Amino acid sequence: MKIHKAISPAVIELALAFNDRDGSYAEHAAVALTSVFRNTSSKINVHILHDETLTVENKLRLTQLASSFNHTINFYPVTLPAEMAEVLSGTASLHTWTGGSMYRILLPSLIPADKVIYLDCDVIVNLDIAELWAAELNGFYLGAILDPGVINVAENVTVLGLDPAIYFNSGVIVFELNNIRQKMNWYEDTLNFLRSFPGTTMPDQDVLNHVFGGNYLQLDQRFNSFYIHGSVDDFHQKIIHFAGDIKSWNPLSPGYSLYQNNFNLTPWRMPSMQLTRPVQSVGGKVTRRKISARGKHVLQRRKNRKTSLRKTGFIRKSRPLRQRKTIWASLNTTTSGTRGRSKQQTVAPRSSKNHNRSKLGSRP
Repeated sequence: MKIHKAISPAVIELALAFNDRDGSYAEHAAVALTSVFRNTSSKINVHILHDETLTVENKLRLTQLASSFNHTINFYPVTLPAEMAEVLSGTASLHTWTGGSMYRILLPSLIPADKVIYLDCDVIVNLDIAELWAAELNGFYLGAILDPGVINVAENVTVLGLDPAIYFNSGVIVFELNNIRQKMNWYEDTLNFLRSFPGTTMPDQDVLNHVFGGNYLQLDQRFNSFYIHGSVDDFHQKIIHFAGDIKSWNPLSPGYSLYQNNFNLTPWRMPSMQLTRPVQSVGGKVTRRKISARGKHVLQRRKNRKTSLRKTGFIRKSRPLRQRKTIWASLNTTTSGTRGRSKQQTVAPRSSKNHNRSKLGSRP
């Protein structure tokens, strides 16, 4: 593995993908992003792959977070392609991991970038992520870390035609998207694997190993350092992946204080922090409220006049102000932070063949 010292690249492309049915994963994504922002000096362009469960309010909060650190963020509403949804319909494990776990596989067809770092939402970054970005992939499809837990499920992996000795974890990946796009059959290979092995228990990870496992760069373990209950909790200069049952947001986790330190800097913890200006929601449409210097002067004169009239008895009771719903939005929501947003649902390229084998299994 060849990694140069981080040299502050112009822009680092960073992607996260999730379902947000109960609203909690938007928070966890915010914490993961905050941990990146705090430790990285380079400009970061964030890509969020999501479905309809991500609310407008949580989008605004994520936008506010990125803007507060002077980074940009883009949102991609995703619908799984019909043929992928069909082969996944028989995968019982997707009820555990959700369809959002498959979004990372579609990155080559979704985002306009040549290279991107993908992170799971249950990671905390405790280093400058430019170090990971500096990995030279050259002709490799991706860079990833060997899965330390595969030794416990080696037999299950072998049944799928995968090699446990080189089986990587899909929680932290550097994708060389242009190299993948040149592999013309990558999407067909994905569908074929899912048809052939409906019993896969970790579909996204197994698919990625099947399609790209023969040509990937093994990265240093510190870029995806697993915390499993009872393991050593040295979190210095690492990307910590809380891949076990006890996540970092669990008060019993040794990473809980680290999670809270980052959480406290997000709009979820400080919704009224002075990072943005309030906007009014009129008729369901969000509009920014702009007041010029002249306008402020006029408002102050009106206020002074009302105060004077009250003292003289001409105004006995002021009319109640009309209540309007206030939403917090980014000062920069219409600039580069929205670059690349799609108002339409995004789908991956359609398969050109219709294979009829079995169904499949999964993990996020």
